[in-house]
Amino acid sequence: MSDKLIAINQLNLSRYPETGDASLRAWNAADEYLFECLREHNFHKTDKILIINDQFGALTCGLINYDPYYWTDSLLSRTAIQRNLGSKANSRFNSSECKATHVDQCENFIPEDLKFDLVIIRIPKHNSLLDFQLKSILPHIKQTTKIISAGMTKDIHKSNLKLFESIIGTTKTSLAMKKARLIFTNLDKKPSYNSHQEIVDSCLAIYKIPEIEITSIGFSGVFSRDSLDIGSRVLLQYMPKTKPQQKLIDLGCGTGVLGTFAAKQNQELDVTFTDESWLAVASAIKTFHANIADDASFSVTNVLDGLTDNHYDHILCNPPFHQQNVQTLAIANKMFKDSASKLNSNGELRVVANRHLQYRHSLQKYFSTVEIISKDPKFNVWLAKNPKNITVDHANPLY
Repeated sequence: MSDKLIAINQLNLSRYPETGDASLRAWNAADEYLFECLREHNFHKTDKILIINDQFGALTCGLINYDPYYWTDSLLSRTAIQRNLGSKANSRFNSSECKATHVDQCENFIPEDLKFDLVIIRIPKHNSLLDFQLKSILPHIKQTTKIISAGMTKDIHKSNLKLFESIIGTTKTSLAMKKARLIFTNLDKKPSYNSHQEIVDSCLAIYKIPEIEITSIGFSGVFSRDSLDIGSRVLLQYMPKTKPQQKLIDLGCGTGVLGTFAAKQNQELDVTFTDESWLAVASAIKTFHANIADDASFSVTNVLDGLTDNHYDHILCNPPFHQQNVQTLAIANKMFKDSASKLNSNGELRVVANRHLQYRHSLQKYFSTVEIISKDPKFNVWLAKNPKNITVDHANPLY
């Protein structure tokens, strides 16, 4: 494989969205360890390769000569991969005949008759997503398929290894190198060839929230899929009093509980659910329709890209402060900036966050009025009003 493999140090890779923090690379030691391992294997140009959970494109770009399939649930990761593949700095490595095919397992799928010779997996944060991914690839692997997974040592646990063992077969780990580790798995179990829909249904998490009489339905890996998180539970106590025909966004919707509750309180409310995860938006669709007879809008997008400016009355937000296991306030900052551009002059943004996350300064950059409206000892609910005239550069959406 080494003559077709493009080493990371031969590529010009960038994170997306750009952060301005030069210390954050678009790859890590786990990616480097995988490349070192792949050099020892001989594959043919015609071999079929699947890459799962590539973060910013190091793996997909490095294997572009093999026309790989890459599966990511993150729109941000897919965008990073596409941008790095199309970068002029990398063009000398890429033949016009080479291509990479994206899979998200929600809107597009792995072809039913496709069998892979090599499957590469970056270990995801949530075991529920790993469980779903391993079950999903079973119909697409064979006894000779090489399955190599990688992650930072701190992110690999016995529970991960048990999933590989129980779903696929014999699993061994490598020695640690630069705090990264590899996992090697052989298919020695009789695979269960369930349909994609059967796999999806078996991985759903469903729970009821009695106090608001809502049922949450969550796909694998989606935030708050197993139980309602504390922050959202606090925000539910400080929801806006909406009027008929008003427009509300559930930003970073997860399973969609917040927007669904708002719609239940006001059946004439126009609700839009957005998230950068295909599985999250698919979860919000299921949650909404399990509780509400009306319809809503659903969008897989980078925060609020593509939505109409100066158009909405309310936005609800429970922002993450991690991207790919790296703590950052950049995601929340873009959420605040985009919200200011999408709200009308009387619009309001409600944000729930741990008390140690002091968002006042960030919010005041985009809103004239910012206050805390909650009294919870662990979480703040911020109310931001009077959005400033904000212009969002969608071509360069720096966080």
